[in-house]
Amino acid sequence: MAVVFRSAPLRAVPQRPPAMVRAGAALGQVLLDRNLITGEQLDFAVAHQRTTNRRLGQVLLDLGFTTPDAVLGALAIQLGVPATRLNGFTVSPAAVQSLPEKVARTHLAVPLKKIGQMLQVAIACPNDLLALDDLRFASGCQIQTFVALEDEIVEALERFYAPDTLEAAPEESTEAVLFEPIEFDRRDPDRPDRRQSARGRRKTDQSQAEEEFDEATELTAVRTVDRILSRAAGAGASDIHLERTPENLRVRFRVDGTFQDIGYISTAVAPAICARLKVLAGMDIAERRLPQDGRLTVSIGDRRLDFRASTYPTIHGEKLVMRVLDQGALKLELGALGMRGPLIDDFREVIRRPEGLVLITGPTGSGKTSTLYAALSELVETGKNITTIENPVEYELPGTNQGQINEKAGFTFAKGLRAVLRQDPDVIMVGEIRDSETLTTSIEASLTGHLVFSTLHTNGAIATITRLLDMGIEPYFLASGVQAIVAQRLVRRICTHCQTELPVPAGVRHLFGDDVPAALRRGAGCTECRGTGFSGRVGIYEMVRMTADLRELILARASETRLLAAARQDRMSPLRDQCLDRVREGLTTLEEVVRVTQ
Repeated sequence: MAVVFRSAPLRAVPQRPPAMVRAGAALGQVLLDRNLITGEQLDFAVAHQRTTNRRLGQVLLDLGFTTPDAVLGALAIQLGVPATRLNGFTVSPAAVQSLPEKVARTHLAVPLKKIGQMLQVAIACPNDLLALDDLRFASGCQIQTFVALEDEIVEALERFYAPDTLEAAPEESTEAVLFEPIEFDRRDPDRPDRRQSARGRRKTDQSQAEEEFDEATELTAVRTVDRILSRAAGAGASDIHLERTPENLRVRFRVDGTFQDIGYISTAVAPAICARLKVLAGMDIAERRLPQDGRLTVSIGDRRLDFRASTYPTIHGEKLVMRVLDQGALKLELGALGMRGPLIDDFREVIRRPEGLVLITGPTGSGKTSTLYAALSELVETGKNITTIENPVEYELPGTNQGQINEKAGFTFAKGLRAVLRQDPDVIMVGEIRDSETLTTSIEASLTGHLVFSTLHTNGAIATITRLLDMGIEPYFLASGVQAIVAQRLVRRICTHCQTELPVPAGVRHLFGDDVPAALRRGAGCTECRGTGFSGRVGIYEMVRMTADLRELILARASETRLLAAARQDRMSPLRDQCLDRVREGLTTLEEVVRVTQ
């Protein structure tokens, strides 16, 4: 029995039991007591239920009166069992193999995880004793129940009881995949070519490193790699993860910042697939003990994509991750990225100054590189001499001189920056500030008539000031060189094809202050968004400009609280406030506010 995954990791349903709600109460009464629906909405839903023969919770969701998490939280209180969302659960193959498909579909039960002789099962009616007896008999395990939504159970059964593994699945109507030849050898030139010579290795190493595959396995690997890359391009994935487990090779895509499980590949084909990808990326297929990096260019239909590949040896085999770089999807307009006025006007005023350091901060995958490229693209029109130092160069930006560091050759960010200063630049972009040497050189450059852009991994704009001081920079140096700090995140957009409106729950109205929206929006899930309710992402930003008051506080080494108060006086709007504005506009959800700004 095979399993195909397409979901993101488990999201726990928030359990928020309010006072005076008793277990065993009717579902509608529980929702009323928790102020999640009104009496009028409940009466309308009950009347509608008589004509549809659907469960009350599902009727409330269909009418847009409440959210899935609210219904599941109420069901957990009513039934006395934990609840879970199945559109966010990663199921183990052992659990699915423990429960026959016919039994699972008969009782609308989804096996989640097998722990010894205990099988965790999500079911719509956890109090159905006859169903529990059938599940116990069919699986030979003790059953631990979770309550889940019926529609999500049906969708999960279709996903988890799919007929084939990824490499054996029926052919899909995918676009042609063409690989461009590697123009140069990206391996360490000092390392001997182990693919051409086996001298100097033990026999055991030689047999493992130069594993040969039969023709059928190689053809399957070629077909499966093409399918994975084509599906990733079609799904708009930013990363492809191939992870070795004891049972198989797991395939996952990161789409809109969250993981989607795509499927698995049998252990018989997994080594051939990894070997093919390593060859295409210019890696040494004989080296499995050390991490490697590579790059490949692929034409899929009429799209030309770059893939930045890296391997990492694990206890079960090599893990391979590919970052998808789509030059055609790169947005070079600040407004298209999500910047709004007056922040976008202030940012444009800062980047047009002749000198100073501008920092873009945020965690990995928050869109910092896109913001830098968008800012540089606006400066290209001014005719200035723009030079970049990156690791690596992800996108080609016309009108700039892009360079890439080579740490093995001793070409670091700090050395590259000193070399660039001899190139008569007007604008310099340093890909990332990793150490005090690069930071000091960047600030020195900003004080000698150059506009310098760079990135830093911090949680907020004010926290960046503290981080820079902790890196050993003197306060007067920092206050003089830095012109602005921008912190950013990416939040998922609600799918426009399946968005629905629901009333604002009483428990969250205080988050909006005096500007409470008339209704909230959410995505119900459709084929366009692959059931997630989200499609695409939009940036949210907070910017701190270096004012006279802020400079005095930095020189005095003031606390973050005082720095934040001074920044607010200069119209700084924190990330959470920016995200709540997107909720008011109907672009994202409150769950995204919590996810990206907690």
